[in-house]
Amino acid sequence: MSIMNDAPVFEIRITTSETGSILRAPSEREVAAKAETLLRRVHARGELIGFSIIGPSAAGIGRLKAYLEDVLIEVSRLSL
Repeated sequence: MSIMNDAPVFEIRITTSETGSILRAPSEREVAAKAETLLRRVHARGELIGFSIIGPSAAGIGRLKAYLEDVLIEVSRLSL
């Protein structure tokens, strides 16, 4: 018998030339915090970063996309 959690989740896939990660959380806030931490760590290693987002609401996906793009802009400016 398998136990599945059917609660809607947000999922962010972060890929680089070296690694790939899948982050999941039941809320935008939780998955955003996880993704920001990982993006900052990966950027510090000098890797190019790509990400994709899926989730239960288009509005939530849009907010996450905008937030993570802002994080990438910020870390790029800090490294100049």
